[in-house]
Amino acid sequence: MTAPTHTHMMYPESPMHRRYLVAFLFSLLTTQLHSQELELVGTIPGPATTVTVHENRAYVSEGPTLRLFNIEEPTRPSLLGSFTFPQNIYGVSVSGTIVYAAGDFYGLGIIDVSNPAAPEQIGYFQTPGQALSVAHAGSTVVVTNRLSGLELIDVSNPSAPVSQGSYFTEGYAIDVDAAGAFAYVIDTPGGLSVIDLSQSGDLEPTGIQGVREPSAAISVTNFRSPDGRDITLAGLMSANSGLELFDVSNPSTPISVGTYRDPGRPQTTFIGAAATVGYVRVQMHESRAFLADVYPPFALQMIDVSDPAAPSLVTSFVPPSTPRDIAVSGQLVLLAIGPTPGATTNTPSPGVLILRLKS
Repeated sequence: MTAPTHTHMMYPESPMHRRYLVAFLFSLLTTQLHSQELELVGTIPGPATTVTVHENRAYVSEGPTLRLFNIEEPTRPSLLGSFTFPQNIYGVSVSGTIVYAAGDFYGLGIIDVSNPAAPEQIGYFQTPGQALSVAHAGSTVVVTNRLSGLELIDVSNPSAPVSQGSYFTEGYAIDVDAAGAFAYVIDTPGGLSVIDLSQSGDLEPTGIQGVREPSAAISVTNFRSPDGRDITLAGLMSANSGLELFDVSNPSTPISVGTYRDPGRPQTTFIGAAATVGYVRVQMHESRAFLADVYPPFALQMIDVSDPAAPSLVTSFVPPSTPRDIAVSGQLVLLAIGPTPGATTNTPSPGVLILRLKS
Protein backbone atom coordinates (compact mmCIF):
# COMPACT_ATOMS: atom_id res chain seq x y z
CA MET A 1 0.00 0.00 0.00
CA THR A 2 1.37 3.28 -0.98
CA ALA A 3 1.82 5.72 1.85
CA PRO A 4 -0.28 8.83 1.48
CA THR A 5 1.52 11.88 0.21
CA HIS A 6 1.07 15.05 2.22
CA THR A 7 1.24 18.28 0.31
CA HIS A 8 1.43 21.82 1.69
CA MET A 9 -0.52 24.42 -0.20
CA MET A 10 1.70 27.45 -0.90
CA TYR A 11 0.08 30.85 -1.19
CA PRO A 12 1.89 33.25 -3.47
CA GLU A 13 3.19 36.33 -1.64
CA SER A 14 1.70 39.52 -2.94
CA PRO A 15 1.99 43.22 -2.05
CA MET A 16 -1.44 42.93 -0.43
CA HIS A 17 -0.27 40.05 1.77
CA ARG A 18 2.83 42.02 2.77
CA ARG A 19 0.72 45.03 3.67
CA TYR A 20 -1.56 42.88 5.82
CA LEU A 21 1.48 41.33 7.51
CA VAL A 22 3.03 44.74 8.25
CA ALA A 23 -0.31 46.00 9.59
CA PHE A 24 -0.70 42.89 11.77
CA LEU A 25 2.81 43.17 13.22
CA PHE A 26 2.33 46.89 13.84
CA SER A 27 -0.96 46.10 15.62
CA LEU A 28 0.85 43.62 17.90
CA LEU A 29 3.59 46.16 18.62
CA THR A 30 1.08 48.90 19.37
CA THR A 31 -0.96 46.63 21.65
CA GLN A 32 2.17 45.68 23.60
CA LEU A 33 3.34 49.29 23.80
CA HIS A 34 -0.02 50.55 25.01
CA SER A 35 -0.11 47.95 27.78
CA GLN A 36 2.97 49.44 29.43
CA GLU A 37 2.85 51.29 32.72
CA LEU A 38 5.30 53.30 34.80
CA GLU A 39 6.00 52.05 38.32
CA LEU A 40 8.00 53.85 40.99
CA VAL A 41 10.98 51.72 42.05
CA GLY A 42 13.35 54.16 43.75
CA THR A 43 14.14 57.75 44.67
CA ILE A 44 17.16 60.01 44.79
CA PRO A 45 16.88 62.57 47.59
CA GLY A 46 16.68 66.23 46.61
CA PRO A 47 17.28 68.84 45.69
CA ALA A 48 17.21 68.39 41.90
CA THR A 49 16.65 70.64 38.89
CA THR A 50 18.20 68.61 36.06
CA VAL A 51 18.85 64.90 35.64
CA THR A 52 20.93 63.04 33.05
CA VAL A 53 21.62 59.30 32.77
CA HIS A 54 24.68 57.67 31.25
CA GLU A 55 25.25 53.95 31.57
CA ASN A 56 24.54 53.12 35.24
CA ARG A 57 25.01 56.62 36.61
CA ALA A 58 22.59 59.47 37.21
CA TYR A 59 23.91 63.03 37.11
CA VAL A 60 21.70 65.31 39.20
CA SER A 61 22.14 69.07 39.49
CA GLU A 62 20.59 71.73 41.67
CA GLY A 63 21.98 75.24 41.60
CA PRO A 64 25.76 75.03 41.10
CA THR A 65 26.14 71.49 42.49
CA LEU A 66 26.33 68.31 40.42
CA ARG A 67 25.89 64.96 42.19
CA LEU A 68 26.69 61.52 40.81
CA PHE A 69 24.66 58.44 41.74
CA ASN A 70 25.08 54.75 41.03
CA ILE A 71 21.71 53.45 39.78
CA GLU A 72 22.79 49.95 38.77
CA GLU A 73 20.32 48.82 41.41
CA PRO A 74 17.57 51.42 40.87
CA THR A 75 15.74 50.51 44.08
CA ARG A 76 18.83 51.55 46.07
CA PRO A 77 20.66 54.41 44.34
CA SER A 78 23.90 55.39 46.05
CA LEU A 79 25.80 58.69 46.07
CA LEU A 80 29.21 58.44 44.39
CA GLY A 81 30.47 62.02 44.59
CA SER A 82 29.73 65.66 43.83
CA PHE A 83 31.21 68.79 42.27
CA THR A 84 30.28 72.46 42.69
CA PHE A 85 30.58 75.09 39.95
CA PRO A 86 30.94 78.85 40.40
CA GLN A 87 27.42 79.38 38.93
CA ASN A 88 24.18 77.47 38.39
CA ILE A 89 24.11 74.43 36.13
CA TYR A 90 21.34 74.47 33.50
CA GLY A 91 22.32 71.53 31.34
CA VAL A 92 24.52 68.42 31.41
CA SER A 93 25.81 66.09 28.69
CA VAL A 94 27.98 63.05 29.35
CA SER A 95 30.49 61.26 27.10
CA GLY A 96 32.25 58.31 28.73
CA THR A 97 33.86 59.68 31.88
CA ILE A 98 33.69 63.31 30.75
CA VAL A 99 30.85 65.60 31.83
CA TYR A 100 30.03 68.81 29.95
CA ALA A 101 28.02 71.31 31.99
CA ALA A 102 26.30 74.49 30.81
CA GLY A 103 27.01 76.79 33.73
CA ASP A 104 25.09 80.04 33.22
CA PHE A 105 27.43 82.99 32.60
CA TYR A 106 30.39 80.88 33.72
CA GLY A 107 30.23 79.07 30.38
CA LEU A 108 31.10 75.45 29.66
CA GLY A 109 32.71 73.39 32.41
CA ILE A 110 34.43 70.09 31.59
CA ILE A 111 34.74 67.53 34.40
CA ASP A 112 36.56 64.23 34.57
CA VAL A 113 34.50 61.72 36.57
CA SER A 114 36.72 58.67 36.03
CA ASN A 115 37.07 58.77 39.82
CA PRO A 116 33.44 59.50 40.75
CA ALA A 117 34.32 60.01 44.40
CA ALA A 118 36.51 62.97 43.43
CA PRO A 119 35.30 64.65 40.19
CA GLU A 120 37.89 67.02 38.78
CA GLN A 121 37.43 69.98 36.45
CA ILE A 122 39.92 69.61 33.60
CA GLY A 123 38.68 72.20 31.14
CA TYR A 124 36.68 75.40 30.74
CA PHE A 125 35.37 77.49 27.87
CA GLN A 126 33.92 80.97 28.30
CA THR A 127 30.84 81.13 26.10
CA PRO A 128 29.71 84.53 24.79
CA GLY A 129 26.39 84.49 26.65
CA GLN A 130 24.31 82.66 29.24
CA ALA A 131 24.95 78.92 28.77
CA LEU A 132 21.54 77.24 29.06
CA SER A 133 21.84 73.81 27.45
CA VAL A 134 24.53 71.52 26.10
CA ALA A 135 24.82 68.51 23.79
CA HIS A 136 27.70 66.67 22.21
CA ALA A 137 28.47 64.58 19.13
CA GLY A 138 31.93 63.07 18.81
CA SER A 139 34.53 65.71 19.61
CA THR A 140 32.13 68.65 19.22
CA VAL A 141 30.14 70.17 22.07
CA VAL A 142 27.21 72.46 21.31
CA VAL A 143 26.05 75.12 23.80
CA THR A 144 23.06 77.45 23.56
CA ASN A 145 23.78 80.95 24.82
CA ARG A 146 20.33 82.51 25.02
CA LEU A 147 20.77 85.96 23.44
CA SER A 148 24.12 85.04 21.86
CA GLY A 149 22.96 82.06 19.81
CA LEU A 150 24.81 78.78 19.46
CA GLU A 151 28.48 77.95 20.09
CA LEU A 152 30.32 74.92 18.69
CA ILE A 153 33.34 73.91 20.77
CA ASP A 154 36.07 71.48 19.73
CA VAL A 155 36.85 69.22 22.70
CA SER A 156 39.31 66.89 20.97
CA ASN A 157 41.53 67.85 23.89
CA PRO A 158 39.08 68.28 26.80
CA SER A 159 41.72 70.13 28.79
CA ALA A 160 42.06 72.77 26.07
CA PRO A 161 38.69 73.33 24.35
CA VAL A 162 38.66 75.77 21.42
CA SER A 163 35.91 77.52 19.50
CA GLN A 164 34.87 75.71 16.33
CA GLY A 165 32.21 78.18 15.22
CA SER A 166 29.07 80.06 16.17
CA TYR A 167 25.57 80.63 14.88
CA PHE A 168 23.58 83.72 15.78
CA THR A 169 19.95 82.64 16.09
CA GLU A 170 17.01 84.85 15.24
CA GLY A 171 15.71 84.82 18.82
CA TYR A 172 16.61 83.35 22.21
CA ALA A 173 18.65 80.15 21.77
CA ILE A 174 16.93 77.97 24.38
CA ASP A 175 17.66 74.28 23.93
CA VAL A 176 19.75 71.95 21.76
CA ASP A 177 20.19 68.26 21.01
CA ALA A 178 22.66 66.46 18.76
CA ALA A 179 22.31 63.28 16.71
CA GLY A 180 24.85 61.96 14.24
CA ALA A 181 26.55 64.80 12.40
CA PHE A 182 23.94 67.45 13.18
CA ALA A 183 22.80 69.69 16.01
CA TYR A 184 19.16 70.70 16.38
CA VAL A 185 18.55 74.02 18.13
CA ILE A 186 15.38 75.88 18.96
CA ASP A 187 15.18 79.59 19.45
CA THR A 188 12.23 81.65 20.55
CA PRO A 189 10.46 82.82 18.49
CA GLY A 190 12.52 81.76 15.45
CA GLY A 191 11.90 78.01 15.43
CA LEU A 192 14.05 74.99 14.57
CA SER A 193 17.51 75.23 13.00
CA VAL A 194 19.63 72.26 11.90
CA ILE A 195 23.41 72.78 12.05
CA ASP A 196 26.00 70.62 10.28
CA LEU A 197 28.67 69.94 12.91
CA SER A 198 31.41 69.61 10.30
CA GLN A 199 31.27 73.39 9.78
CA SER A 200 33.53 75.94 11.40
CA GLY A 201 33.66 79.72 11.68
CA ASP A 202 30.42 81.58 11.01
CA LEU A 203 27.92 78.75 10.74
CA GLU A 204 25.04 78.53 8.30
CA PRO A 205 22.01 76.36 9.06
CA THR A 206 21.51 73.30 6.90
CA GLY A 207 17.76 73.56 7.41
CA ILE A 208 15.31 75.95 9.07
CA GLN A 209 11.69 75.34 10.01
CA GLY A 210 9.21 77.62 11.71
CA VAL A 211 7.04 76.34 14.56
CA ARG A 212 3.43 76.95 15.52
CA GLU A 213 4.34 78.57 18.84
CA PRO A 214 7.58 79.46 20.63
CA SER A 215 9.18 76.24 21.91
CA ALA A 216 11.23 75.71 25.04
CA ALA A 217 12.61 72.17 24.78
CA ILE A 218 13.85 69.79 22.08
CA SER A 219 14.92 66.16 21.89
CA VAL A 220 15.85 63.99 18.89
CA THR A 221 15.52 60.23 18.37
CA ASN A 222 16.22 57.65 15.68
CA PHE A 223 14.07 54.56 15.08
CA ARG A 224 12.75 52.29 12.36
CA SER A 225 9.12 52.89 11.46
CA PRO A 226 6.59 50.04 11.09
CA ASP A 227 6.95 50.30 7.30
CA GLY A 228 10.73 49.80 7.54
CA ARG A 229 11.94 53.39 7.16
CA ASP A 230 14.76 54.78 9.30
CA ILE A 231 13.44 58.01 10.81
CA THR A 232 15.18 60.83 12.64
CA LEU A 233 12.45 62.59 14.61
CA ALA A 234 12.72 65.85 16.53
CA GLY A 235 10.21 66.57 19.29
CA LEU A 236 9.65 70.20 20.29
CA MET A 237 7.67 71.24 23.35
CA SER A 238 5.93 74.57 23.81
CA ALA A 239 4.00 75.95 26.75
CA ASN A 240 0.70 76.00 24.86
CA SER A 241 0.87 73.73 21.81
CA GLY A 242 2.32 70.67 23.53
CA LEU A 243 4.48 68.38 21.40
CA GLU A 244 5.25 69.17 17.76
CA LEU A 245 7.05 66.47 15.76
CA PHE A 246 9.41 67.12 12.85
CA ASP A 247 10.87 64.53 10.50
CA VAL A 248 14.50 65.64 10.17
CA SER A 249 15.70 62.54 8.30
CA ASN A 250 16.67 64.98 5.56
CA PRO A 251 18.34 67.73 7.61
CA SER A 252 17.96 70.31 4.86
CA THR A 253 14.17 70.02 4.81
CA PRO A 254 12.64 69.49 8.28
CA ILE A 255 8.99 68.56 7.89
CA SER A 256 6.25 69.03 10.49
CA VAL A 257 4.57 65.63 10.66
CA GLY A 258 2.42 65.56 13.79
CA THR A 259 1.35 67.14 17.06
CA TYR A 260 0.17 65.98 20.45
CA ARG A 261 -1.48 68.03 23.16
CA ASP A 262 -3.06 66.80 26.36
CA PRO A 263 -6.75 67.65 25.86
CA GLY A 264 -7.16 68.28 29.58
CA ARG A 265 -4.36 70.81 29.77
CA PRO A 266 -5.47 74.46 29.99
CA GLN A 267 -4.01 77.21 27.83
CA THR A 268 -1.45 79.41 29.58
CA THR A 269 -0.88 83.13 29.47
CA PHE A 270 2.93 82.99 29.52
CA ILE A 271 4.50 84.72 26.53
CA GLY A 272 8.10 84.82 25.38
CA ALA A 273 11.30 82.95 26.09
CA ALA A 274 11.70 84.18 29.65
CA ALA A 275 8.39 82.60 30.59
CA THR A 276 8.86 79.29 28.82
CA VAL A 277 12.41 78.34 29.80
CA GLY A 278 12.28 75.40 32.16
CA TYR A 279 8.49 75.17 32.10
CA VAL A 280 8.25 72.23 29.70
CA ARG A 281 10.48 69.24 29.03
CA VAL A 282 10.61 66.50 26.41
CA GLN A 283 12.81 63.42 26.13
CA MET A 284 12.65 61.29 23.00
CA HIS A 285 13.69 57.64 23.32
CA GLU A 286 13.38 55.25 20.39
CA SER A 287 9.73 55.49 19.24
CA ARG A 288 8.51 57.13 22.45
CA ALA A 289 8.30 60.68 23.72
CA PHE A 290 8.23 61.54 27.42
CA LEU A 291 6.59 64.87 28.23
CA ALA A 292 6.36 66.93 31.39
CA ASP A 293 5.61 70.51 32.38
CA VAL A 294 4.83 72.49 35.51
CA TYR A 295 1.18 73.10 34.76
CA PRO A 296 -1.69 70.91 35.98
CA PRO A 297 -2.19 68.01 35.91
CA PHE A 298 1.55 67.78 36.72
CA ALA A 299 1.87 64.44 34.95
CA LEU A 300 4.66 62.68 33.14
CA GLN A 301 3.20 61.37 29.88
CA MET A 302 4.62 58.65 27.63
CA ILE A 303 3.59 59.10 23.99
CA ASP A 304 3.84 56.56 21.19
CA VAL A 305 5.37 58.34 18.18
CA SER A 306 6.00 55.26 15.99
CA ASP A 307 3.44 56.82 13.66
CA PRO A 308 4.46 60.51 13.94
CA ALA A 309 1.32 61.64 12.13
CA ALA A 310 -0.84 60.14 14.90
CA PRO A 311 1.01 60.29 18.25
CA SER A 312 -0.98 58.72 21.06
CA LEU A 313 -0.85 58.53 24.84
CA VAL A 314 0.47 55.22 26.17
CA THR A 315 0.50 55.89 29.88
CA SER A 316 1.07 58.63 32.43
CA PHE A 317 2.41 59.01 35.94
CA VAL A 318 1.36 61.66 38.43
CA PRO A 319 4.26 62.68 40.70
CA PRO A 320 3.79 64.20 44.16
CA SER A 321 5.33 67.48 42.99
CA THR A 322 6.05 69.47 39.85
CA PRO A 323 8.19 67.82 37.12
CA ARG A 324 11.42 69.62 36.28
CA ASP A 325 13.43 67.34 34.01
CA ILE A 326 13.38 63.88 32.39
CA ALA A 327 16.05 61.31 31.57
CA VAL A 328 15.50 57.90 29.95
CA SER A 329 17.79 54.89 29.84
CA GLY A 330 16.50 51.51 28.68
CA GLN A 331 13.46 50.68 30.81
CA LEU A 332 14.23 53.36 33.40
CA VAL A 333 12.73 56.84 33.42
CA LEU A 334 14.13 59.39 35.86
CA LEU A 335 11.98 62.39 36.75
CA ALA A 336 13.37 65.37 38.65
CA ILE A 337 10.61 67.02 40.66
CA GLY A 338 10.38 70.17 42.71
CA PRO A 339 8.30 73.24 43.54
CA THR A 340 6.69 75.21 40.72
CA PRO A 341 9.07 77.82 39.27
CA GLY A 342 8.19 81.22 40.68
CA ALA A 343 6.32 79.77 43.66
CA THR A 344 6.79 81.68 46.90
CA THR A 345 8.09 78.75 48.90
CA ASN A 346 11.42 77.73 50.35
CA THR A 347 10.59 74.05 50.17
CA PRO A 348 13.54 72.20 48.60
CA SER A 349 13.08 69.91 45.64
CA PRO A 350 12.00 66.40 46.69
CA GLY A 351 14.62 65.01 44.29
CA VAL A 352 14.43 62.42 41.52
CA LEU A 353 11.88 59.64 41.07
CA ILE A 354 13.16 56.45 39.42
CA LEU A 355 10.43 54.82 37.36
CA ARG A 356 10.50 51.54 35.48
CA LEU A 357 8.47 50.61 32.42
CA LYS A 358 6.51 47.43 32.94
CA SER A 359 4.10 45.57 30.67
